[in-house]
Formats: sequence, structure tokens, C-alpha cells
Amino acid sequence: MARSRKKSSGRTTPDAKDVVGEDGSAASSGKDPVRSKRSAGKEPGGEVPEKAKDSTRATSVRRTAAAESSRSTRRRVAAAGQNPPWLAPTAVVLLIVGLAYLVTYYISAGQLPLPIQDWNLAVGFGVLMVGGGMLMFWK
Repeated sequence: MARSRKKSSGRTTPDAKDVVGEDGSAASSGKDPVRSKRSAGKEPGGEVPEKAKDSTRATSVRRTAAAESSRSTRRRVAAAGQNPPWLAPTAVVLLIVGLAYLVTYYISAGQLPLPIQDWNLAVGFGVLMVGGGMLMFWK
């Protein structure tokens, strides 16, 4: 067999005749050694051995019912109420009004909406912040 001229990465791969499965048969015989290791823990017939079963599962119906009733007797907290119907529309309107206020101030070069010079920016951003603050409570 010809060897490649590429440098090896330091790992050597075993030849097919070097790989031997758990049962002593060679890998070239058609058996996959990985599959034979996976199936080694299972008992014949596809059943799981007793030690592999989950020991935390309740084995009796009574224990299961008792555990369920103890879970359901805990204190329950009422779900939070729904939003008032005016919350979302009011918040959206405030966001739009604040944006329109700022755009009007910039387009008019500081002459409109109110003659309070740069305080118009504070008013516009204040209205925007109130609208955004209302949206924080929206569920």
C-alpha cells in the first residue's frame, strides 16, 4: 500500500486487522466494535439491567398519588392580572407624540412648537421616556 506524502498529525490509525472487538473477533468481519461496546450493557431480549433503572421513580401507585397530593397542597399564588386596555395604546401614542414633537423642533430650526429654546428637546425626550416607561409594565 502506498503512503501519502502529507505529514501525519501524530495520531496513527490502526489497520483493520489491528482492531479487535470485545468478543475477540476482528473488525473486518463486519462487526462494529463501537456497537458491540454499546450493546454489552444490555441483557438479551433488549431489556435494561436492574441496576440501570431509575431508582427515584415511585414503584407503587399509592406512593405516586401521595407525592402528587403533597405537590398540589402547596400554597398557590394567583396569576398576575391582565393589562388595562388603555395601557398599550396610550404608550404608543406618547411615543409617536414625543417623536413628532422632536421632529417638529428640528425641522423648524428651534422656532416651533414652544418658544423655550433647547428645553423643547427635554420635553420631547420626556414624553418619549414616559411612553417607553409605560411599555415596561405591558405584559
